Amino acid sequence: MRASIATHSDETHAFGSLLTAGRAWIVVLLLLVSPLTLYMFGWQYFDTGGSPLEKFHPATLLATALFLVMAASYGNPLVGLAEIFKRHAALIPYLAASLFMMAYAAMIVKLPVTIFIETFIGAALIFLLFQDLDEPAAHRLALLVHALLAMNALLAFYEVFTGFRLTPLVINGEELLDEPRATALLGHPLGNALLMGGYVVMLAVGGGRDLPVALRPICFLIALASLVPFGGRAATAATLVALLLLGLRRALAILQGAQFDARSVLAGLIILPLAGLGLVAAYEMGAFDTLAGRLFDDEGSAGTRIEMFELFRYLSAYDLIFGPDPNTLMTWVRLHGLEYGIESFVVAFVLNYGLLATFLFFPPLALFFYHVMRSSRPGAGLVIAHFLAVSLTSISLSSKSPTLSIFVMLLSILMRPEMPQPEPSSELGE
Repeated sequence: MRASIATHSDETHAFGSLLTAGRAWIVVLLLLVSPLTLYMFGWQYFDTGGSPLEKFHPATLLATALFLVMAASYGNPLVGLAEIFKRHAALIPYLAASLFMMAYAAMIVKLPVTIFIETFIGAALIFLLFQDLDEPAAHRLALLVHALLAMNALLAFYEVFTGFRLTPLVINGEELLDEPRATALLGHPLGNALLMGGYVVMLAVGGGRDLPVALRPICFLIALASLVPFGGRAATAATLVALLLLGLRRALAILQGAQFDARSVLAGLIILPLAGLGLVAAYEMGAFDTLAGRLFDDEGSAGTRIEMFELFRYLSAYDLIFGPDPNTLMTWVRLHGLEYGIESFVVAFVLNYGLLATFLFFPPLALFFYHVMRSSRPGAGLVIAHFLAVSLTSISLSSKSPTLSIFVMLLSILMRPEMPQPEPSSELGE
């Protein structure tokens, strides 16, 4: 009997060690290996051909394997799956809707199904894997995340100042040689801006609690400044609005009698002048040219957002409800010069899959975001609102990418709930 208990304990420890190492590798893969990096090394992530496994990010493949390991750690994998989804029942409609969209895309509109596996089911797997972390492991993962995102921000400035680009910016198989925005570690400039802006908001609502106090404002300023070389106008505006709302709420709370930390005020008095000097120096060195160029010459981006609505003129009632033929839609897209993407994931969903499928998929997607918010610490709602607001201005969630998985991973680690403190034990007779 004792031997059986010892064997089970050893197996549990082995599963735990494997999951801990696997989570760290997922963080590294998601934040260091972008789809553009995969493309550069010949991984057929975007293009036809190659192995079926090449259609997915390595982090998605690893997450799938680890999820099966996590289910097996219960002894019986089926029992494990039942226990996992019993605790996260809100994910069931979302996963069912994703499976429905896979079938709908394959059988009705004849489009690839990999977007729903990679973008949406992959994000659910990441969420499940990074729940209920023990505090020491979560702390180490958080420090790893902060370090990699700081590297991403600093690399963006290096790319803009030197003209060096870590990975080529490739869209629809075409390399954009005259693109001034940085790609850094996370790949596409807009994806970078979306995630770095979200990271800034996370830090503002307490997502930097694993960092030493002195490093929190430094990471915040570096991440906020990185929005400039990434050139994300919507992300920059949404981030500044979120920070303004947080500042106004805090000021109102102080006026109503809430306590404030004098050390924060002192840190602000020191950091703000330094930040001002940094901004002046960056301006003199031309760091703001990228964002300024996007503000005053958006290279047709605003026109694209207007032009995409012209595509609806070609749709019949059947096409609008069930989705048009993809080849015909692509012809219309080329005629209107929209080859680089329809700059709204909602519009792209309707055009690709029709109103019926879109209305069936979006409520479970909203439920998924709500469940992620409920599983995080207070403030996650603002972070998710920021993510969705910025996503609405680009193709984002309507294309295959690990962006949603990265965002969910960041929330699960940096915005994890506070661990309950053990109550002090009292001895009899005291």
